[in-house]
Amino acid sequence: MKLINDIIKRILLVTGFFLFFIIPDSVLSQNYFEITPGIKYAYKTITYLRLDKAQMILDSLKRIEPGNMLIYHIENYIDFYRIFINEDINEFELLEKNKELRLDKIKSGNKKSPYYRFSKAEIELQWAISRLKFGENAKAAFEVRSAYKTLQKNQKKFPKFAANYKSLSVIHALTGTLTGLNKTIFTTITGIDGTIKQGASEIRKVIEYSKHNEFLFREESYTIASFIAFHLENNKTKAWRIINSANLDIKNSPLACFVLANMAQKTGKNEFAIKILKHIPHNPGQLQFYYPDYMLGKSLLYKNDKKALFYLRKFVDNFKGINYIKDAYLKIAWFKLIVNEDEQGYWQNIAKCISKGKAIVDEDKTAKKVALNAVKPNSVLLKARLLYDGSYYTKAYSYLVKNKSKTGMSFFDKLEFNYRLGRILQALNSYEKAISFFTNTIKLGKGTNSHFVCNSFLQIGIIYEKLAINNKAALYYKKCLNIDSDEYKNSIHRKAKAGLIRLKS
Repeated sequence: MKLINDIIKRILLVTGFFLFFIIPDSVLSQNYFEITPGIKYAYKTITYLRLDKAQMILDSLKRIEPGNMLIYHIENYIDFYRIFINEDINEFELLEKNKELRLDKIKSGNKKSPYYRFSKAEIELQWAISRLKFGENAKAAFEVRSAYKTLQKNQKKFPKFAANYKSLSVIHALTGTLTGLNKTIFTTITGIDGTIKQGASEIRKVIEYSKHNEFLFREESYTIASFIAFHLENNKTKAWRIINSANLDIKNSPLACFVLANMAQKTGKNEFAIKILKHIPHNPGQLQFYYPDYMLGKSLLYKNDKKALFYLRKFVDNFKGINYIKDAYLKIAWFKLIVNEDEQGYWQNIAKCISKGKAIVDEDKTAKKVALNAVKPNSVLLKARLLYDGSYYTKAYSYLVKNKSKTGMSFFDKLEFNYRLGRILQALNSYEKAISFFTNTIKLGKGTNSHFVCNSFLQIGIIYEKLAINNKAALYYKKCLNIDSDEYKNSIHRKAKAGLIRLKS
């Protein structure tokens, strides 16, 4: 059951903010599905996070277009964004009753429309994602299974309906990261199957369709394609090219800023991410969205900018949710240590890292573990790590080599030094030297479950795959999967499984 919950959770968290887009439908019955100017206006207002105004627009449409069932599909987005962004359990419980009310409305719609099943499936996916915020994994798994079956039926009935492929692409691609017995068990129980190649092909069809047809949510398909390219195909260049060509509405939409800045951070464009996040729009009546402050704080910390503290503090002081709080306090502690050289401030924020927030997402789990370990990090290694995370590779290399004598002689310092230098050299395309330092890391950490060792196997596999030495790449991916990593296990193993699948296909 844990395997099923894990893969369902991945599928749902990936789809995140981007759950649907719609193409025009003819009015075929009294209760119909049609995108009208009012529907477009309401959804655009939602993407600007002006949720109260969007509700007013939809309430008006219920009087003007009482038979248009897309109103209830769009309306569900308002609840979804409130829950997903605020992470308030009381709000979730208050709004949960709306799910069945909206599904009942949609059931009265035209059953010959491709939106009839599509809308039902998307509403179920939205509520499944919302449940994950509060640990309701079993219910979420049931909803995503039901949504998938509904989407499959819709695809058989309307094989050219582009919107269907948007959600199916993510589900198929992420299911494709499973291999062997795990995949057999998951598919047998849930009925969900797919491959990375299938998912990538499906979302590519949606993008091509959007180039020649008007989509209310065309940006969504680009976002999903970028995600698949980055996380599952291990192609940073392709991922950035896709999202950068989408022409996201970063002038008006805070969600678009989040998407573009997030991918910029991941693909080595930290300065660009900072520029976007500093100019994120704040629309009148907008739902407060504090996560970009956390992102900006991290990006500024990577370059040791003193303004990082302001944005990290803004996030922890204002965000009333549960996720990324621990990681934010850890980042504040690091700031105190390497920027302010304030050891007392470091320990004060380490204490808050332990006591504040929840350890649900990987970042918070790791932050809590670091804090409970109660060992002050080596400042040189930490600064080199942050420079690397910000993609300042040349600076990171020079700084680490220059200050090697200050890294100490402890076992963990040696382990991390070799790993950090390996990652930096890999990023600088010095593959032979990178493999040498990763190998040193593996030898030093033999017999441990250190994520440095686990990730070293993964990175050597990635290098060999890039060099088209596929037999060695497969060998190191398999070795990576044999390490029960103490941190980041899910993400590291997912990348190794994706690598093996790429090699096999």
